[in-house]
Amino acid sequence: MITHLARILPVFVYPVGLSGGCAIAAAVFAVLKKRKPAVALGLCSAAILWLFSLPIVSWGLTRNLESKFDPNPVLPKVGAIVLLGGCTKPAMPPRTTVEISFAGDRILHAARLLKQGYAPIIIATGGKLSFVYDFPGSEARCMATILENDCGVDSSAIVLETKAENTHDHAPNVAKILQARGIAKDVILVTSAAHMYRSVKIFQKYGYIVHPSPADFEADEHIQWNLSAFLPCADALFQTTSALHEYYGLLAYKLLGWI
Repeated sequence: MITHLARILPVFVYPVGLSGGCAIAAAVFAVLKKRKPAVALGLCSAAILWLFSLPIVSWGLTRNLESKFDPNPVLPKVGAIVLLGGCTKPAMPPRTTVEISFAGDRILHAARLLKQGYAPIIIATGGKLSFVYDFPGSEARCMATILENDCGVDSSAIVLETKAENTHDHAPNVAKILQARGIAKDVILVTSAAHMYRSVKIFQKYGYIVHPSPADFEADEHIQWNLSAFLPCADALFQTTSALHEYYGLLAYKLLGWI
């Protein structure tokens, strides 16, 4: 139930949802011939969409999340690298094989860490939400396909966790794998930089010693101050929405006692 609500409720507080809600309300007031609230809500709808489509806003929200961790940390050797899912596109037609998504750098990063000897195995963790998008296998299996076929990682060095449906699920599910293999809860955690803060908090809540190694940085350390930073664009709207997803997730997980 929580997973379903977590997918549905935020839609109404993301920029497009907020803007659309204001536009619908404006239309209702217009039909009722309430001119002032109709105009006010119409302007509010446009302002929300414009504001959250600005690269300067997108950069600020994203950079605040990504700057919390060193992009080049000093890492110890541990028992496992934990690779979080949400970074692939399954082999669904017309795709003939698994492909990486915009967050796919985390897979490449985990493979590099393994080859550099930081851990003997990668635990790829991620199930699927069939009610959102159904496909054969799981996110973990998709990541394993990329690791094996495109990164040259031996299948014996990949362990799959295929049940996690959200960020919270990764930590307890991976703990069972570590316990079964006699591996300490001392891991290198690999996920997107903006997603790392919430992920680390959850793993720490479950008693892990976490060594964050972020990937998929979206925001440059310093924004380029030019005209384009103040002109709305679709990419900025997408990035703003992704950042707000993390902020809303942090708030929800805090209220639920998960972090």
